[in-house]
Amino acid sequence: MTRFPLRLAAAALAAALFPALASAADEAPYRDAAEVRSELVKVLGCQASRADYLRLANAVTEIYYDKPAQPALKGWSKAKDDNAFVAMFDLPEAVTVHGRPTRQLMMAGEGILAVLDGDIADKLAGELKLAPAGEPLAGHIRVREVRSEDLGDGVAVKIVQTVSTITSHPGKTMVGCEYRMSY
Repeated sequence: MTRFPLRLAAAALAAALFPALASAADEAPYRDAAEVRSELVKVLGCQASRADYLRLANAVTEIYYDKPAQPALKGWSKAKDDNAFVAMFDLPEAVTVHGRPTRQLMMAGEGILAVLDGDIADKLAGELKLAPAGEPLAGHIRVREVRSEDLGDGVAVKIVQTVSTITSHPGKTMVGCEYRMSY
């Protein structure tokens, strides 16, 4: 009896991932570094669509797995990090996120986050009008749902702005956007 729900869950997961995998194969490479920076700022500011987020995430994931990066991502590199739950990247040039420069990104869960110097999570959460996540063990995370994109068949993407700190990165604040699948 427990095998059927497991198989059903696996089938649902495969069905949910299929459109993302199919779209990754059809994605055009970025034209140049300026286009990548522009899209990155949109993703970090929760202004990007799910498709734009996936395009960037797929391009950056190639770097994580030591595959050749698109020419427009020249100079991007995987950063060494001891936290197995995140992927860190160094940028060749700083981008400005909410008025603060950074040359480092973090991919965690379903989001891309800018890594800012300083423990400024409370200040930044106040500026962005974010509230506590309200989940057990997530007291360090502040969030605000920006919007939801309906994908059809009862599936949506919740686009959530987030600010957080984590103990593995003392003196750093992460800010960005998560593109959470909702079933």
